[in-house]
Amino acid sequence: MVGDTSAPAGRGEVWRVRASVAGQAAWRGLVIAPVSLLAGIPLLVLTVLAVALLPLGVGAALLRPAVAMTRGLAGAQRRIAREWSGVEIAEPYLPRAGRGQLPWLLGDPATWRDLLWLLVNVPVGLALGLLPATLAGWGVLGLLSVPALALSGAAFWPFGLAFGLPALALAPFAGRPLIRAQALVARSLLAPGDASERISTLTETREHATDDAQAELRRIERDLHDGAQARLAAVGLSLGMAEDLVREHPEQAIALLAEARRHSGDALAELRSLVRGILPPVLAERGLEDALRALVYSSPIPVEVRYDMDERLPAPRESALYFAIAEALANVLKHSQANHARILVLGPTGGGARGAQGRVTAEVWDDGVGGADVANGQGLSGMRRRLAAFDGVVTVDSPVGGPTVVTLEMPCA
Repeated sequence: MVGDTSAPAGRGEVWRVRASVAGQAAWRGLVIAPVSLLAGIPLLVLTVLAVALLPLGVGAALLRPAVAMTRGLAGAQRRIAREWSGVEIAEPYLPRAGRGQLPWLLGDPATWRDLLWLLVNVPVGLALGLLPATLAGWGVLGLLSVPALALSGAAFWPFGLAFGLPALALAPFAGRPLIRAQALVARSLLAPGDASERISTLTETREHATDDAQAELRRIERDLHDGAQARLAAVGLSLGMAEDLVREHPEQAIALLAEARRHSGDALAELRSLVRGILPPVLAERGLEDALRALVYSSPIPVEVRYDMDERLPAPRESALYFAIAEALANVLKHSQANHARILVLGPTGGGARGAQGRVTAEVWDDGVGGADVANGQGLSGMRRRLAAFDGVVTVDSPVGGPTVVTLEMPCA
């Protein structure tokens, strides 16, 4: 008895969900279709007219608002594609980089891709937007017309049934793919090309490298001012006082000289530490392998170093990889609660099948608790910025419970 009552209810719920899906796709299509037509055609005409009038000097005044409105419409398309269909469309626009506005707009390939999208989206957006509502509407009208046609004695009432039923049955399944198809067409035209994406990546990397360099200079200046500079000033003060006291109070002068010697030793130690933070001498003199072994020498947990490279990297790449590995190891010691860690460095010809062609790969493994927050980890962000300047990448595999593997990879040259 329970099965007899639940089955119809289950079927009714399924049809209710399908009807909701069809209705949602229909109204979304009814948003896309008129926007494609009523906004696309005026913007297309305005942009083409502005470009045609550029030689006369009038087009510049029209081109700027036309491009701005086109990019606004393209941005709305990106949001619709993301929220309604789960299709991500990256923005391909190049930075202005000090150029005049008109050369910037005309020299950006994305401006012309947007124009092509306007042209294609008028028929495509109109057709794919209207189809979901057309299917649902045709199905409902076809079925509603059957009783009236049958009662009136019309011989062609079966045609309403023949067309209405398939359209109504197809509407819940075809509506969402049709809306997604429109988003995919938009992505094929609005997404950045390889050259634009590369330029955007290089621009972002350059900005991060500049910011990091400025932050590093501020850190060095602060450390010098608060540390070595203050101690050297104290040395000078102690020596001056000792000079005044050496004849009348030699004991106090000797004490001041001892204090000056202590301050000079502290200043020297701080300067050495500062130099190691910029470029460790062992890295510059003996290479990455010995620098890594020196790095793990004072580690509170056992850290194994495996190094398999035939030649040294260029100095800037070697330094970037060293500090990235140092940051990864610092994260291990600070957060992982690990009992053991391992650093593995493979050159392009090292490690057999694991060595990437023309690339150096480093892995920092630990047996800790795992669960590293890749999105919010500041250390991971620092590693990514360091390696991004050399086309390097950072990947993290850190399931809860461990182990964690941080992989650093970048071209050798």
